[in-house]
Amino acid sequence: MADSATDFARETWSLYGVGLFLVALRYTARIRRFGIRHLQFDDYMMFNGIIWYTLMCIAFNKVMSGGGSNYMTEEETAALTPESITDRIRGSKWVFVTEHSMLLAIWSMKACMLHLYASITEGLPQRKYVNYVAIYTVISLIGCEIALFTACTPTSQYWAVPPANSQCATYQFFEIIQGCLNIPGDIAMLAIGIPILASIRLPMQQKAILLVIFGMGFFIIVAAILTKIYCLVPGLISYVYMNWYFREASVAVYVTNLPTIWPLLREIFPAMQTWGSSKTKVTSNPMTGSKAWGGAGSRARINSRDFHMSSMNKGGMRAESQERINDTDSGENQDGRIEIQRDVTFEMKTERIATGDEEQARNGWKKNDIKTSVMGVN
Repeated sequence: MADSATDFARETWSLYGVGLFLVALRYTARIRRFGIRHLQFDDYMMFNGIIWYTLMCIAFNKVMSGGGSNYMTEEETAALTPESITDRIRGSKWVFVTEHSMLLAIWSMKACMLHLYASITEGLPQRKYVNYVAIYTVISLIGCEIALFTACTPTSQYWAVPPANSQCATYQFFEIIQGCLNIPGDIAMLAIGIPILASIRLPMQQKAILLVIFGMGFFIIVAAILTKIYCLVPGLISYVYMNWYFREASVAVYVTNLPTIWPLLREIFPAMQTWGSSKTKVTSNPMTGSKAWGGAGSRARINSRDFHMSSMNKGGMRAESQERINDTDSGENQDGRIEIQRDVTFEMKTERIATGDEEQARNGWKKNDIKTSVMGVN
């Protein structure tokens, strides 16, 4: 048991360390982007989730290194002593903490992912499916909470040694309900994300990263299934379920944070900005001698009217997906037509400025009191 507890502690604290590192990168990226006073809903939900994730790691290790719980064989029940009863009561309380903290940590991660999905699908038909899954997620959390606090009553029986009701030791009813509500929600979230990934045009390197993230999503589902197997199948019931429990929670933390740290990684590693770029090519206009540049490392200044913007607000812009960007000016730039047909990722920032004259507007790239700077990155 001592060796098992040591191995378990080594695994769980290693997974926890990776998760905490990714969370630290996440907040570094978000604070650099929004400022500490303008963090968003998912940032606060992540903070809430990490509190429960930390508590879960501590509780699991307390269970493994303690004197057991109130789940006992008949031989263990017959051999109870006052000292072992005290140890098992303490261990049973930690088991209850693991179940509840796992519930709150996982659903906090779900809330963060749904917030990300809502941002991605803003104005798209898929948004309604995100709303449906969000409603289901809230209902499923309520259902799991009800199951946890009604499967064993009074609640103090969860740490009674021996318990009056076997459900207070096995958590079987709760585990069945939790699995039936949790796993379909994860599948639904993947079902929304995969079609979006398949439809967007990205360089293969960037799409490979997204595939890895979605692959981790599949791992979460597999881990959740294995957890229930080791909790519910009579011949397999063992403490191995705790390993899969914590793996499920850890990978959920990784999947939720990786998309948010991508801009920071590109800033730290500039080479990542040119992944999937094509060779540079120059197209000259014989009438004006103007040139259109495209390819690796190029930076093009494109008039803001060339973009079909689906929305504009004070904090930034959002461009519709899969756009072909063409300069189709009918004004002063008509004789110097620039055509850009590249798969690019755009980072857009806006700031308010005073309205200038027509020449300033052309040189400073101003329209409707908005100065827009666009940086295209392959």
